[in-house]
Amino acid sequence: MPAPSYLPHILYSTALTSVSIHLLFQRKAAEEDLARHNAQITILEDLAHQLRSGGEAAQSHSAGEIGWMDVIWGRKAVDETTAKIDWERKDLEQLSRELSKGSR
Repeated sequence: MPAPSYLPHILYSTALTSVSIHLLFQRKAAEEDLARHNAQITILEDLAHQLRSGGEAAQSHSAGEIGWMDVIWGRKAVDETTAKIDWERKDLEQLSRELSKGSR
């Protein structure tokens, strides 16, 4: 059976659509990487300025602050349940540290 005359057009349009979606994904990924790197640079510059002015770097971080691992590796998107479990675990660890300091 001979191929239909419109088969090359279908293949070209499929390839063009695939390439355009791939390029869109790559552009969005590059934008996210650039934003993450800019955030890391800003945080590190603020920290360097704070240390040069004689301030101390915070060892622990609260909900509004970013930790060292977030600065170096960037934040990862997590769902609410994972984030909630992590916050509960951190709260329990902090509570146990405070209780152990108070019992000494």
